[in-house]
Amino acid sequence: MPTFKAPQYSKVPNPKTGALEPCYTFAIFFEKEEPVLSFIAEKKEDIGLASLQDCVVENHAWWNTLIQHFLKATAVFFSKPYTPENIHKIAKHTLTGTDTHIYPSNVTLQPNTIQISGGQFVVQWQYTMAPVVIDIPDLEEEPNTQQHTTLPATGDSAVVKGMEELNMDQLPMDKDSTEELAIEGPAKFYDKQRVKEARLKAKLAVYKANRQVARYYDKYGVNDISDSDTESDSEEGSDDSEESDDSEVEEVQL
Repeated sequence: MPTFKAPQYSKVPNPKTGALEPCYTFAIFFEKEEPVLSFIAEKKEDIGLASLQDCVVENHAWWNTLIQHFLKATAVFFSKPYTPENIHKIAKHTLTGTDTHIYPSNVTLQPNTIQISGGQFVVQWQYTMAPVVIDIPDLEEEPNTQQHTTLPATGDSAVVKGMEELNMDQLPMDKDSTEELAIEGPAKFYDKQRVKEARLKAKLAVYKANRQVARYYDKYGVNDISDSDTESDSEEGSDDSEESDDSEVEEVQL
């Protein structure tokens, strides 16, 4: 909590009678890390005694502790002991500060002095403003240890033979995950590629057969070709059909 210095004695005029009355002013000193009150001001009208009162009410424990420390530190200057409840009944507040005209702002409230005069207990508050900004600590730059390699130029730059595309959805995203990424061996990958090629050839063969049937139907108007005829014809002329219909392969969309 803050520290309280011995009071400064002076005389001030009574606001009603004008007569000079004794005044005792106690200075309050806060350390840099001391907790203080604060709120966010969206506009100039948000800064005032109403906002100060709301902060004191919301932080009643903080305010009560401050008064307790004050009474304990300055007990020698009073004629009799007082309690925080006695002070709360007569306490008044004033607020001063410099408006930066930057909103929204974080407004910090700090009591600077306590002044006792004419039976009044006046706490004089000072406010400071700081723009509300987002502060992200600078991340330390890690050394670039990524290795680079140059691939030989090929006709198809999007596909490199002998390499498998990595699916990023299969990677473990949790840093604490124990899941490991399994890489297939060369033999298994080669066999898988042969299966893919065989399936592709089968799809092309079905496509070519359907095209031939459609042409036959368009030319003769009837579809009198049985499955036995297509099987024998396809076995005898499979090599020739692959060579003669290369231009049609480009129309297939898998």
